[in-house]
Amino acid sequence: MIFTGRLTDHDPARGAHTAPEPGADAAPEAAPDSAPSGGRLKLWEIGGGFHCSIVGTCLATSDLTALTRRLRLTPPIDATDYEIHGYYVQQATKEGAVARALHRLLDHRHEGALRRVARTRDDRALAVLWDEFKASGRVAGGYWALLSHRHVPQELRARAFGEVHMMSHLQGAAVRDQAARVDQLERENAELRERLGRTARAAQDAQTALEERDRRIAGLSERLTAAEAAAARPGRPVASAIERKLAKRERSLAAARVRARDLEAQVERLATELAALRPAERPGPLPSATVPALAADAPATLPPRIPGGACRLLYVGGRPGLLPHLRDVAERRQASLVHHDGGKEETLQRIDDLVERVDAVLCPIDCVSHSACLRVKHLCQRHDKPFLPLKTSSRSCFARALVQLGLTPPPTEAGGRRPAGSR
Repeated sequence: MIFTGRLTDHDPARGAHTAPEPGADAAPEAAPDSAPSGGRLKLWEIGGGFHCSIVGTCLATSDLTALTRRLRLTPPIDATDYEIHGYYVQQATKEGAVARALHRLLDHRHEGALRRVARTRDDRALAVLWDEFKASGRVAGGYWALLSHRHVPQELRARAFGEVHMMSHLQGAAVRDQAARVDQLERENAELRERLGRTARAAQDAQTALEERDRRIAGLSERLTAAEAAAARPGRPVASAIERKLAKRERSLAAARVRARDLEAQVERLATELAALRPAERPGPLPSATVPALAADAPATLPPRIPGGACRLLYVGGRPGLLPHLRDVAERRQASLVHHDGGKEETLQRIDDLVERVDAVLCPIDCVSHSACLRVKHLCQRHDKPFLPLKTSSRSCFARALVQLGLTPPPTEAGGRRPAGSR
């Protein structure tokens, strides 16, 4: 390969860096040193055969690219990294502008290692220092320092060459194994994304079906009420057929809700598996189809405070075991608590009537269905009533929400006793 430009002092007939001859894996023989007791060897003074490992180990491809620009050399457009590496290996074997520039660059990159090797004169201490370079990942600097100092024994240079040579083989095997692993993870990632998409679509279809059945059940409830009123008048039969049909619809609705909850759990499980299998990424949480982002939609200001005196609060969703404790917290603040389970057993239509009869609505978003939370939020906006989405269904979070609404416990009497009539 021929470089054009200001520097063309190499012999083009030598061509690109060639493959090693058989047996080239053995450690090369160093050139005899004129002053083995001290000083340093120039790059082109080091024995032949070391230059390929020096350029490949002690300098990165980006270093050679920058040096090519600095020396105003112009390699062929289709030159590969291997061909550029071969050019510099050839130039390193003879004194010239390119070899001198390579020597200065190596000294600049690894001046710390050069100083440490220069201060170490004992052969055993030099071997320990080389082991330290390997353990700390500073192989490049240690290798250049050992090969360029004259006082380093030939046995240690041969050992360093052999170990650097084997490192290149091990690194190649590691890169191959990692590439296979990344390919496998990408295929698994694509499969999980497809499964997650199918599950999300199924959950959305189930939610739509539930809403449609709620509307149909509401219509049937109205018809049943009218039939019961008509049956109360003399001469009109009871609409037993409508009752049986309504009971059948309610059983179908309960079964659909169970299937919807199973689909929501499957979506969350697949999202967790996908985040764990995504390579080299910060597994940020995937959006869940079951928990609405109500906290981000909440108003920036606090809800209007409720006037003093008794008030009625609606609590939608939550955990049944905590309800007695939440009622106790509310009663201490002269408030009564009305509960709706968010559609597990009670119908969503009952929420409409409850919202009209209370002063404020609280909804723990970690334990309520998506449709119930959105429904009660829209009803509060329609009736201009405070709506507080709670981050958790805990008692402490509920108590803080009451403070936001202006409901504080009555002051205690002297000695820590509460006034008469308070709980």
